This record gives sequence, C-alpha cells and structure tokens, in this order.
Amino acid sequence: MFRFHCEGFKGEQADIAVLAVDWSIQGEVSFSCNDDQLACLLLSGCRSDSGGFFNLLAGTKPMYVEQWLEYLQEQQKIKQVSVKISLPDDEKYSEAMGLDEENIQQLLPLIFKVGGFNRLQLNRYLKQRNNPSTLSTRYGQAELQRYRLLNDIIRLLNKLRR
Repeated sequence: MFRFHCEGFKGEQADIAVLAVDWSIQGEVSFSCNDDQLACLLLSGCRSDSGGFFNLLAGTKPMYVEQWLEYLQEQQKIKQVSVKISLPDDEKYSEAMGLDEENIQQLLPLIFKVGGFNRLQLNRYLKQRNNPSTLSTRYGQAELQRYRLLNDIIRLLNKLRR
C-alpha cells in the first residue's frame, strides 16, 4: 500500500492511498482532504510523464500519483509531499488496510503458501520493486505475473472487508 501525504501552503492536508504492491500496478485509491480547493487541485487534470492524463479516484498506478504530486510541488502549487510504503510483513499493515488482524494473520500465510511464496522472496521483491531495471533482469515475466496476482488478491480482500 502506498500512502501519499500532501500539504498546502495554508496548512491544508490531503491523503491519497493506493492499494498496490508495485509502483507499476494499478490499484484502488482512497482519498481524503480537509480543504475543497486543495481537493480540486489534486483531482483536476491529473497527468504523469509515463501515463498521460489519468483519473485518480477511479484507481491508478502509484507511479502516476507520485509523478503528479511531484509536478504540483515543482510548480509550487502544494508545499510538501511525502510517501510511505506499507509492506505486507509490517506489523501495522493490516491496520493500514483496515482488515481485522485475526483474519489477516490466518489468510495471508495461506495465500503465500498457495502462491508458492515465502517471506524472504516477498520481502526481496518488495524492496526491489522500486527499480524497474532490477525487476526486469532479476525476474522473468512469469515471476512478475505471480507477484501481480498476489497484488490482485490483496486488493480483493480489501474490497471484501468493505
């Protein structure tokens, strides 16, 4: 899960969360903001270098959100942007996703087992996912597809909890 926090010049704040395990995978987006003008700025005319124009609330790739927010910061339309990436093995991951801790603790190991993942593989992938060139040389297309399917399962679990 990718959590972007934005601050405006008058103290206004916004949070954008993208439920994805990789920068290049589209995920569901949740958005909250305490100021109408900042919300309109963040949600209007969203564009990225690699994806062109995109609809933020319909679900998007974390890479696009990062590029859009960096652009707004460079143009001095927002004061500050920060990103926090929550990994599935983080203690507070289930809280960040809003899932019941007991259910997650039972379900995720089963998913990892069925998918043939172990914690070491998953952690290694999650640390390297920020570097597309490393991913393309270290992982084959089939391996990357396995991790993307894991992303889809985690997104589905999040939908079911709602």
